[in-house]
Amino acid sequence: MAPLWTRARLERVMCLRFGFGHDPASPDTAAAAAAMGVTRRTVQRWLHADHGRSVAHIPPKRREQLIELLQPAAETLAREEQQARYARKAIDGLRLPRKMGIKPAWEKQRWLEPHRVAVLEIPVRHLKIRQLAIARDEPSRVAELTRRGKVVDEATVPTRFHATVLVHQVLTEMSPWRFQAGGDQVTQGFTQAWMVESSTPNTHLSTAALFLIREGRR
Repeated sequence: MAPLWTRARLERVMCLRFGFGHDPASPDTAAAAAAMGVTRRTVQRWLHADHGRSVAHIPPKRREQLIELLQPAAETLAREEQQARYARKAIDGLRLPRKMGIKPAWEKQRWLEPHRVAVLEIPVRHLKIRQLAIARDEPSRVAELTRRGKVVDEATVPTRFHATVLVHQVLTEMSPWRFQAGGDQVTQGFTQAWMVESSTPNTHLSTAALFLIREGRR
């Protein structure tokens, strides 16, 4: 179910996309106006409501424009889809006898070793965002993830290819809450973040990973 565009949600979206204003809980309306080609007064009118649960006054056309500015580019989404297809094909190839489906480069890059997929929670002032991250399942790599954010969900999968497919599944589910984070919010993985709201679904990486592994064995 898509989230309802209340005044509070519009404020959160604009804060994450355009930065914060003088009030630490409010968006930079000047930056939002410049990016969307409207006046600052227009943005302020969109945000005006009796309370945060009130439906935002932003017109549907401008809301779609905002979503387009918020989310990763179409080229990024297409590349993710292509990578997921390649990963699924690679997983199918792992079942072939005598390593017939394995490319030497995969072993050299250590893609066939277990990998950890983690959901990191990162504070952005009064807001929280979550982000997916992948690392080889070894102590130094996993420790690096904890320095980037609080791990709130995780799962270990057999290969990098399984991790790629799992990440794509989660990002697809999170599409209505997804946004492209800024360099002041995350250190890497800018396109793999989403907003934490009351309507945001919880991730269940262990369950999803189990289904993915079973599927790969058929």
